[in-house]
Amino acid sequence: MFESRIPPEVEKALSAGLGFSLLIKGEPGTGKTMLALEILDKFGGESAVYLSARVSLPALYNQFPWLEGRTGFQVIDATKLYFASKAFLKPRSFSELLYTKLAEAEKPATLVIDSWDAIIAGGKGEKKEELEAAMVDMVRDYASKYRMNLILIAETTDTTPLDYIVDGIIEESRITIDFRRGREILLKKLRGTRIDQHKYGYTLDGGRFRYFPPFERRKIEKSRRVEVVPNTATNVSSGCVELDRILGEGLSRGSTTIIEYGDDFSLLGYHSIIAHAIINTIQQGNYCVKIPSSGWDERRLRRGILPFVNEEDYMKYCKVFEIRREKKEVRENVRILKGESMEEDFPILIDFVSTLEPPVTVFIGTDTLEYQYRLRTPANLARMLELFSYWVMELREAGNVAIFGMPAGGALGGELGHMVTNRFNLTVLDRSVILYCNRPDTKLHCLENVITEDALKLRLTAFV
Repeated sequence: MFESRIPPEVEKALSAGLGFSLLIKGEPGTGKTMLALEILDKFGGESAVYLSARVSLPALYNQFPWLEGRTGFQVIDATKLYFASKAFLKPRSFSELLYTKLAEAEKPATLVIDSWDAIIAGGKGEKKEELEAAMVDMVRDYASKYRMNLILIAETTDTTPLDYIVDGIIEESRITIDFRRGREILLKKLRGTRIDQHKYGYTLDGGRFRYFPPFERRKIEKSRRVEVVPNTATNVSSGCVELDRILGEGLSRGSTTIIEYGDDFSLLGYHSIIAHAIINTIQQGNYCVKIPSSGWDERRLRRGILPFVNEEDYMKYCKVFEIRREKKEVRENVRILKGESMEEDFPILIDFVSTLEPPVTVFIGTDTLEYQYRLRTPANLARMLELFSYWVMELREAGNVAIFGMPAGGALGGELGHMVTNRFNLTVLDRSVILYCNRPDTKLHCLENVITEDALKLRLTAFV
């Protein structure tokens, strides 16, 4: 599956074939060179040029080993253009030598200048103002005249005369979410291109730039393959390799986990995590028991799970408790709780789980409990927490696993949060779902549904 690393608006602007000048701005260390190299790799053509005032070719390959073996572009060390030529009585200007070098490259399809500031500051044989004027003229003429993509890197976010000349400006920056570092790219200007989304999160994971697209809903219009992530003797897999790695091979048997979500996008992320865990559990012949979140029932759960597992296995291994009073169709894998008293209902759930062979994974949407048992009332909340405290000990002894889905600010969040083994948080950055853990403590990760024609996978990528 092809996966673009560049925001779609930027890709569209550079794909027009009319020539485009793009200024990449940001403080040192934000990943401007990495983005420029991704652009060079995708749009470089047969005669691309990377002009560097900072990095030699060996150093470039050492820092970005994925570039080795790439053909079709050359690296020019800008510092070597400053020296006098024996054929001239006086030093040739930088701009004159640059024009000569570009002519030798036969009108490159893409030219990256890294960085504009270093070249302007380091020019010899011509004044800074003259060099800047010559470079501005080159920006104005080269992109349109030769239909070339011209990528300029600037180490400052200040507005300069260049900002008014170039076709596009994007700015990279570091951001903070709950004391954790993230990265964000801002599309400030892309002449001739509609900007549908002006900000994206991004990562430099693996030494490469990749933007994070909006969270994609799981497509269930047809069956897709979901790879099994095996349990171990001591851990139950979440169904996501990267999430298991964060936890140390998965959810330890006897553990409890809270997943706290905020708005609608993070709720989609929560349901994707739960769906993958259920699918992975069923595929390994283990039981899962679920009290759905508010607005969900077994029929809706069934529609989300059956495209990925055998129906017979689903009916056998997935058991659903619905809290309702009215009588309607009850399937063989559904149990009913009346919702009148938690003291009566909760033991029914606990006793049922105890009859199943461990490890059993129990999923509880705490918002359903909150509404049905009126947990905003202090006395009711205290009784529910007492029931949970005893059950957590039983669950630990049995080697089962529990996962609580909780909206931000939920009534159970405070005290239940002190009881559980793991605590995840889901939030949203520029329509991408972001996951991080307070227990264990982790950095920010982007949660993505990777959907192909025949497979579905849940992936976590760290903000690096």
